[in-house]
Amino acid sequence: MDIDKQLLDESECQDLALAMQRKYSGYLNGRTFAISTRLEEPGVAVQVLLHNADDSFHYPVEARILPEEEELSVRKGCLFLIDYIDLYFEEYLTEDEDLFIPIDWANYQYEAVDFQMRGQILNLKVETMADQLLRSTEDSSKSASH
Repeated sequence: MDIDKQLLDESECQDLALAMQRKYSGYLNGRTFAISTRLEEPGVAVQVLLHNADDSFHYPVEARILPEEEELSVRKGCLFLIDYIDLYFEEYLTEDEDLFIPIDWANYQYEAVDFQMRGQILNLKVETMADQLLRSTEDSSKSASH
């Protein structure tokens, strides 16, 4: 199979995440990057996740593109999106951690290439605790009603 028609493999994603880790090491405060790519018919999507060990900070930034419409290969489309997200994180981490992208898909254009992005900072640790509390409350009320 032609390499330009493939998504980035796991090893390439890990290498790119490690490069971002090194680049922003002074700004991460215990957070780490992870990168993934996926086919999303008819295009491709990437996710660059910045998170800490307990997931009390979980910031997935996603982008998607129609590579053929932009005259890019699948692979180059993925790399383009990762490069743009890297530019976003550079500004976010080094200048303004109050700089956010929309929660819902929003249209962007960079170097005459159209794509979409979205992102939302989550506290998965608190969400998990809340889910557990709700389940235990539901279980208690079910057993009390019997």
